[in-house]
Amino acid sequence: MRLRRHSLILTLCLAALSAAGQSVCMSGNCGGRVLPSRTVTHEWLYGAGHLNVLDTYLTPLEYTGPSLSVTHRSERLARWGCGKVTVQAFFTGQAAALSSPADNHDAFDGQITAAVAWHRNWFPVRGLRLAAGGMVQLGGGFTYLTTGGNNPAQGRLAVDAVLSLRADYDFRPGRSGGGITSQLDLPFAGAMFTPNYGQSYYEIFSLGHYDRNVRMTHPFNAPSARWLTTLRLPLAGAMLSLGYLADIRQSDVNGLKRHAWNHHFVIGYVRRLQLFRP
Repeated sequence: MRLRRHSLILTLCLAALSAAGQSVCMSGNCGGRVLPSRTVTHEWLYGAGHLNVLDTYLTPLEYTGPSLSVTHRSERLARWGCGKVTVQAFFTGQAAALSSPADNHDAFDGQITAAVAWHRNWFPVRGLRLAAGGMVQLGGGFTYLTTGGNNPAQGRLAVDAVLSLRADYDFRPGRSGGGITSQLDLPFAGAMFTPNYGQSYYEIFSLGHYDRNVRMTHPFNAPSARWLTTLRLPLAGAMLSLGYLADIRQSDVNGLKRHAWNHHFVIGYVRRLQLFRP
């Protein structure tokens, strides 16, 4: 009984300390230091470029063609971390119309990715920000060949833990003078759905024949990366974004190889909103 009472008291004390710490950070004062005002930065980017796809489940040939993308990235200060941690939400959707090397067969490819990241920030010199942290990413997509056959399409679903690195430089700190941002995201562990070599979707979903269809992924069997660099320029009271997006996805699992090399020129805008809630 005494042990239970002490455990209850300890739990209540820890909860009170945690609540007090959170209230200090959320109130805008952390160790006597006033935190900067909380704003949310939204960035919309629209891209056009080129996609190269190889999916040996469907065909041993590489399909290439034009692709389009839309990307949204938002960022704000976290409610914890005393002004040193930012939370980022990331979404991108891509679609492409592809052709075979002989240009006698067509394919369509689509991909949607959503992620959330937490970055620890450092400011070594005025105007420069360096950040590193972790990201949780969920992605899904498909590739469809118009040639038909028993397996004309391939579906994709994956979840990843990602190392996220970012650098920002403001040309005129404290003013709307523009700047440059570069972010590199590297998946290091995850899981993906995939058929096995020679296995049809009918066997998986209609007959229920599971054959290692959920596999763990890592840089040795699924080396992938996403690199987004943008230049922010003030234009007529707004902030214009110009940049480059490289989205490289690769896997060699269950005897099946796949790559999707996406390169886009992106253009968009940045908008900052002030948060009034505590």
